[in-house]
Amino acid sequence: MKRQLTAAVFFIVFAGKAGAYFDAGTRFTSGADSYSGLNIFGEGGNDNYYLRPALNTYKSDVSDRYSTYSLGVGLDRPLWRGSAEVSLTPETGGYKNSAVYTDLTFNLIGEPEEDAALEDISLGAFAGFTSHEDSYSLSTGTVSSGSRRKTKPSVSTLISSFKLSQTDYGLTASVRVYGVRLSGRLTKTDYDKDVAAEDRQLPINIGNISASGFQDRAVSARLRFSSLPLSPEAGYSKTYYLLDQADSEAINVGLSQKIGAATLSAGWESLNPGGAVSKSDYYSCGITFSF
Repeated sequence: MKRQLTAAVFFIVFAGKAGAYFDAGTRFTSGADSYSGLNIFGEGGNDNYYLRPALNTYKSDVSDRYSTYSLGVGLDRPLWRGSAEVSLTPETGGYKNSAVYTDLTFNLIGEPEEDAALEDISLGAFAGFTSHEDSYSLSTGTVSSGSRRKTKPSVSTLISSFKLSQTDYGLTASVRVYGVRLSGRLTKTDYDKDVAAEDRQLPINIGNISASGFQDRAVSARLRFSSLPLSPEAGYSKTYYLLDQADSEAINVGLSQKIGAATLSAGWESLNPGGAVSKSDYYSCGITFSF
């Protein structure tokens, strides 16, 4: 029933529009500590705008299962593009959150000539707000850094829920030359109150992997060769934390190949949580269908 309703919404919104399309895909990730993550999405739109519902869920031996439901919309114009997204993470082990996100990007060179070497230069800004609520508190003995925090044992009920508001904001930049795109992202994070080591660490994403901590700032870069047959790409990200938690780093590489209406992808990511925690490897595969 839900699938039929989603399909009906896309049909009503986009049917008859010039350049209308619909994509649907999924991506599975596995790795250390029996980590398993699944992303499922659908996207419908045309040359001017799109609508994108998605589900992202993951669990491991050292983490409860967290699932996030999101709905994104976007506008695409010759000289600028913008998007917005709302998301909800239902309560798991006493923790839940809700979030809103928006970004705006400007194309600095407009529509390039057909044979132009320089195809795109873009600069953008983004902002997001997340409301966290935690009904349980970890004992200080179970709090750890990086992705190796345990959430199931040694928890106690709080007298009142711990609530924390998080604001992320930053800049993006991208350039595309001869079919090769280089992009970067800088993020700063603020909180509405001071946090302590006894507070349960927040779920965050480093690259494509879910970890935990109180993020202070992050930087990332990505290189993609979309004009080559296998469309290889590579990325790097570094995240800095509060509370003297060690910096974490992630590197990832991937390949994608379009075969008819399907695009197949595969990737590898190495996460270094820093400190005394060992590196972890993660592997992913995905498929997207275009209609």
